[in-house]
Amino acid sequence: MACHTKFVASKSKEEDLAIKGAHLFGPTVESKFDELKYEVINKIDKELVDSQNARDYISQKYDELSAKIQYLTEMDATVTGFRSDVKAIEKQITELTSRVDDIEKRTICRECPSLTSSMY
Repeated sequence: MACHTKFVASKSKEEDLAIKGAHLFGPTVESKFDELKYEVINKIDKELVDSQNARDYISQKYDELSAKIQYLTEMDATVTGFRSDVKAIEKQITELTSRVDDIEKRTICRECPSLTSSMY
């Protein structure tokens, strides 16, 4: 029975060493996992913030571009209206020029016979 007790005693010493070793390695392993978990969570949070900032930036640029497109569309409509007005004015000027030319021709023709008859 003494052998048995001695064996149990030596077994309990081995268990004590194993438990102490587990406690020595356990907290450091757990702390390493906690550190890794913290780093991973922080990295994910940073990526989420960065992606949200990128979305906000893209949205802002899209809104600015949309506003510029709207402005240019309105500007195009204005320029098209001006071109139409200029063409209408050009047509009116051409018609007036033609009338003035006709009036000048009539005036010259009326004056011409009197000049030629006075020369004879």
